[in-house]
Order: sequence, then structure tokens, then C-alpha cells
Amino acid sequence: MKGKPVIAPVHLTATYKFDNTDDLIDVVQNRSGYIYSRWDNPSVVEVEKTLAAMEGYDRALGFGSGMAAITTAIMANLKSDSRVISTREIYGGTFELLNDVLAKFNVDPVFINCWKTRQIIDEIQQGISVLYLETPTNPLLRVADIKPLAEAAHDQGAVVMLDATFASPINQRPLDLGVDIVIHSATKYLGGHHDITAGFVCCNNAYVDQIWTYRKILGGVMDPMSAFLAQRGIQTLELRIRRQNKSAMKIAAFLDEHQKIKTVYYPGLPSHPDHEIAIRQMSGFGGMLSFEINGDFDKTKQFMDGLKVIKLATSLGGVSSLANQPITNTHAALSPENRAKAGISESLVRLSVGIENVDLLIQDLGQALETV
Repeated sequence: MKGKPVIAPVHLTATYKFDNTDDLIDVVQNRSGYIYSRWDNPSVVEVEKTLAAMEGYDRALGFGSGMAAITTAIMANLKSDSRVISTREIYGGTFELLNDVLAKFNVDPVFINCWKTRQIIDEIQQGISVLYLETPTNPLLRVADIKPLAEAAHDQGAVVMLDATFASPINQRPLDLGVDIVIHSATKYLGGHHDITAGFVCCNNAYVDQIWTYRKILGGVMDPMSAFLAQRGIQTLELRIRRQNKSAMKIAAFLDEHQKIKTVYYPGLPSHPDHEIAIRQMSGFGGMLSFEINGDFDKTKQFMDGLKVIKLATSLGGVSSLANQPITNTHAALSPENRAKAGISESLVRLSVGIENVDLLIQDLGQALETV
């Protein structure tokens, strides 16, 4: 065969055959090939190599969801007396893992607001096993100052983890900021088309074997078709992110001047409390923003129901623009008191900007605001 496929094939196989026992033993002992797709699969390895090169780490490992990547990476670096310090503004599933699940196994989680850098450092100096960060945050787009926090954690011998889903590898370079383990929900920007559920962990060789072993045991491996689609998504990631950055900035500026909008949360706006950190730490401000309607829950719901181009849906990071009210879905499980502490008002709207014509999106937002 003289020609080779431009697109890598999908290896839809669970198991692999061998010509002899010695070859099988070599794969089992040295991971020199493939034996079972819960261990490794050629399609998954293909996209792992692509993402590792993009992020600058030695390896990437694929998972069946972003949550599988988070749970496996954290559990692989904990023991029963570990002390985890985390920013409070993390994904709800991560908070449940640390606060509800791992607390049962004598893991002591400490949660501090992400903007309280000095307080986090003071807590780190009291002892730490893992520092867990997520930035920008969901849904208020706060930006934690990663580098000084990572330096303080490393001084204590801790592992620094970062959920970098919102930023993507295009807008943020965690390796240069001192992050040991980067996590992505590939369901979002990496996949980019709202058609896969997947996750990744990126790290250097010192952390690979333990996370790989926990993935094998816990079973949260990425399937070959999702790997194929993630590889497809990554090929257009930079093009999509650059467009989403530009569109989101234009939309944020439009909303910031609109009389029916109370507040806009977008790191690219000078009014954002973490704007200076974002300028220093990010190469683009991202495709996510949130804003508060001048009105109550019913008026905000009226606005949501008036959208025609922007879709009412959860999730984010794809080619289609999606909007939701965090109070109705992503943060519905929180009590009113905890929602208030998190800054989640009944009039808050989260918008994931897609790749549609930005003027069409602004027109859609404008006409929906007219219904309020």
C-alpha cells in the first residue's frame, strides 16, 4: 500500500491478538504495545500525543469524561491523611468529590475564594498535599493568580493541579505558570462540536504512571470514537478559540453598555476585578461570559425564552452559542444561601459564544432584551 490515510483510523477493538506468548508478556510488563483497550487504544494514544504536544507536557491521558479525568488525577495523588487546598469556585462535581466523597476517607479539604491569594498562601504554609485550582471560574469568570500559588505549594512539596477547561490550551499556558497536572473537559472546547463526552489529564513523566494505573483500575478510559472526534476538534481549536475570543469581547462590550444589563462578567473588560491578572496570565480572554439582567427571575426567564439564534442549553465551548440560567441547572442543587455566597443570582445568565456571525448574535441578544 503506497498511500496512507490523511485521517488516522478509528480502532474499534477491545482486545488485541499476539503471535506468541513472549510478545504478550512484554506488553503486559513494559506497556510496549496494546493488549486491552481499558489499558490503551491506538486511537486514544493518537489524540493523547496531539494534546501533550500542544500543552508542552510529556504525556496526556484520555478519559471518558472531564469528571473521570478530575477524579482519577486527584485520587492518584492522595492518601488517607492528605490535605487538599482548593479554590472555592470550582466545578460542582469537583466540589462534591472533595467535600463529600473524599472527606469520608480522611482527606481534609480546605476551600478559599480564588481571589484571596494571600489567604491561600497562608493556608498552604500550614501544610498541603495537593493544591487544586480552576481558572477562569464558572460562571463568574474569576481569574486565580496561578504562579504565586504554585510556587507556594511547591515550597511545601505539594502537587499543583489546574482545571483549565474554560481557557483551553490556546488562551493559557499552565506549564509556564508552574502547574504539574492540567485537566480538561474535552466535552467543551477541545471537542468543540457538542458531540462527545471526554476528558484529558496532561502532565510530565513523574506523574504519568500513577495516573495511568488509577485510570486502568477505575476504568474511566476514553473510547476510540470519542478520541477520533476529539482529534478532529483539536485540529480546528485555535481557529475556533481566536474567533470566540474576538466575538465574546464584542458581545461583552455591547452588553456592558445596555441599559437592561446590570453587570457583565468578562475578564477582557477593564471593569472585571481580575482584568490585570488575566492580561498577565492569558493570551486571550475566552469565549465565556456571564451577565445579570436588570430584573427578577421571571424577567430573566422571559429573556432566555426570547432567544432565537442562541440555544437554551447547558454545557459550553462548542461551535454553537449556548445560554442558560445557572440557577435553573448548573447550580440548581445549591441552597439559596450557598448560591448567594457563590454570587449566583436569579437574574444571572451564562453565555458560551460559538462561531456564528457575531453581529447576528448581538442582534439576537438585543431583540431578546427588548422582550424584558
